[in-house]
Amino acid sequence: MNENFGTGWAATGAAVLDGATYSFGPANHAYGVLDYGRGVWPYRTTWNWGAANGTQNGRLIGLNLGGQWTDGTGATENGLCIDGRLHKISEDLEWRYDRSNWERRWHIRTPGSDRVALTFTPMIVESNHLNLLLLGTELHWALGRFSGAVVSDQGERIVIDALLGWAEEHCARW
Repeated sequence: MNENFGTGWAATGAAVLDGATYSFGPANHAYGVLDYGRGVWPYRTTWNWGAANGTQNGRLIGLNLGGQWTDGTGATENGLCIDGRLHKISEDLEWRYDRSNWERRWHIRTPGSDRVALTFTPMIVESNHLNLLLLGTELHWALGRFSGAVVSDQGERIVIDALLGWAEEHCARW
């Protein structure tokens, strides 16, 4: 069951590992993220996705940042959730990172405005590859912290300082 956590929603529940139960909820700042796909993907697809949730200076902040697969289509899945209100980022995002070293900082920004100017610093990096000739996947995923600034629909600049989240690059043939 979800319970109101300030002006947003916390995830609640428990996980059991080796007989020990670990509870999560508002007391330990647990948040939920919804990953909703369109269901039909081109045979070759590449995307970036990053997300983060938490409090910053007493404000509840959520980030959902995507790229590549929607670039140039006029439709993005980019948004900020600030104190329970969604702020749409309609611009394509520019993602810059070193594909030869996933542990280096990533940079995510809106090239035509100052709506998103973030640096992502990885703490844990995982890479997975699967090649089945016609089908395959290459995923580079990192848990880390976002820092920088975002701007609301009303023009309010919000500083982001070490907000926990993740970022990924995924290339697929399916």
